[in-house]
Amino acid sequence: MATNLDASQFVKSKYLRGSELDKRKPVRVTIQGVDQREFPEQGQKLVLSFLEIDQEMILNKTQISTMIDLFGTSTGVWRGQRINLMQVASSYQGKPTTLITEGETVAPNVRAAADSPEVLFAKEMEY
Repeated sequence: MATNLDASQFVKSKYLRGSELDKRKPVRVTIQGVDQREFPEQGQKLVLSFLEIDQEMILNKTQISTMIDLFGTSTGVWRGQRINLMQVASSYQGKPTTLITEGETVAPNVRAAADSPEVLFAKEMEY
């Protein structure tokens, strides 16, 4: 019988929440897939899955805009890209949300995100 379990693994949801990420250290992940799903109260949403973690991430409009700035509008190009995820305070409903920043570029013809305010904010932070 295991006596030293991490109880937090039993309360994780299927979808990653900003509150589950560290405020000071980004988590680097590789995008495994991009799906479009219907949610009863939210309608159609894009959902990212990752190689390194089991949880998926439902993208909001700001996160989609950041992904477009980083990798373009074709979600097929997003697969295999490395990104950083980090918790940031949100002005929307006062809940922590997830900031996406550029990780390593692995696909050709990837657009830079030098003009993205969220990316600039994240790059200015000390880790």
